[in-house]
Amino acid sequence: MTIASTTSPYILPANALSLLHRLNEQRVEYVLIGDLAAALHGCPPGEPTVVVVPARFQRNLDRLARVLRSIHARGRGADATADAPTLTATGLRALGHWRLYGDFGALDIDFEPPATAGHLDLFENARRMTLSAEVEAEVAAAADLLRIAEMRQGPRDATLLPALRAALERSTVSAR
Repeated sequence: MTIASTTSPYILPANALSLLHRLNEQRVEYVLIGDLAAALHGCPPGEPTVVVVPARFQRNLDRLARVLRSIHARGRGADATADAPTLTATGLRALGHWRLYGDFGALDIDFEPPATAGHLDLFENARRMTLSAEVEAEVAAAADLLRIAEMRQGPRDATLLPALRAALERSTVSAR
């Protein structure tokens, strides 16, 4: 269940806002996760990569593929060999986690982050946040970001875990 819209004190980088605006214009259903989502919960900012967990239904994948083609998305890092013909709903359906770079910077698409069952699992506790005058997004709950980070145990997670625990504690105290 989505909680009522709130405004975050953290301001996302302009390229991230532009990318999210483009996703919203095409009505792509997604939940924002990663460092940007954690920063929106009060954690120290990290990577400016937009990380989304999109819904996997056909119409949504068609919309997502259209956005990816329009921003000239291409693979980055280990995914650098990815090219435009893969940017179709059928191509996206086969992916688990894809690291891309396009006109608005880095974008990761992760259909099933660690310790989750994907979009519906995260959407249930997500909070709709106003990120700018033109952009609202479903942002994963701090508790969900925490369980992803605990399972992933990446290099940034050592810094992120205590900050997410503190964010979760703050949200628990304010809910009382």
